[in-house]
Amino acid sequence: MVFMRYKTLLICLLIFALLSAGCTNTASQPGITFSGKNTPTPTPTPGYGSVMISSDPWGADVYLDGEHKGVAPLTLTNVPAGKHTLRVKMLGYRESNSNITVITDKALTIKQSLQRGKPDIYVSIDSTKIIQQGTLIEVSGEVENRGDEAAYEFKVIIEMTPKDSSMKDLKASKTVVIGALKPGDRKHYVGHVQLKRYYDYKGTIKCEYVFDGKTHTGSTKSF
Repeated sequence: MVFMRYKTLLICLLIFALLSAGCTNTASQPGITFSGKNTPTPTPTPGYGSVMISSDPWGADVYLDGEHKGVAPLTLTNVPAGKHTLRVKMLGYRESNSNITVITDKALTIKQSLQRGKPDIYVSIDSTKIIQQGTLIEVSGEVENRGDEAAYEFKVIIEMTPKDSSMKDLKASKTVVIGALKPGDRKHYVGHVQLKRYYDYKGTIKCEYVFDGKTHTGSTKSF
């Protein structure tokens, strides 16, 4: 009888120990509830901020991440927090490109001062050839405005000078009038210059144009 009592007590203690170990292991596992199911990870709420943009001069177009947002000054609200690209541009001025960082629940203030644009002229010489038995030279090429403003009354000047400096009175020139050359314009020119036979010449080409009420002279190319 005594043996049977101890045997029953041992069996009860063993069952209790097994049940206690099972409960402890389940609760101690990360991400596991007492019911044995995974605990879902909460989705973070996206943050938003605002951007106040002004330009000097006023009235510049504003682009955020490539999308036109309006004309400065303006305030952009509900802008997702993080990095963005900002472009501010206005006709006749150099456009401004920058990267900005928007912070959650913060207002970012930006002022862009735009620099006045100007013509940026490139002149190329594509070919030169002597015609009419050595008394006429033909010069052709292209002019291009890579700047931000138009060049007005644009002209290409071709000058031919004898290589013998003592014969400088035989210098000859031709002016090719092109007119207005707007930003991005690319135009072809052809000029013919009358020469004196039996003399060797060297040539130069330059351009003149009017911008902001003043006459400007471009760089000179030799051939």
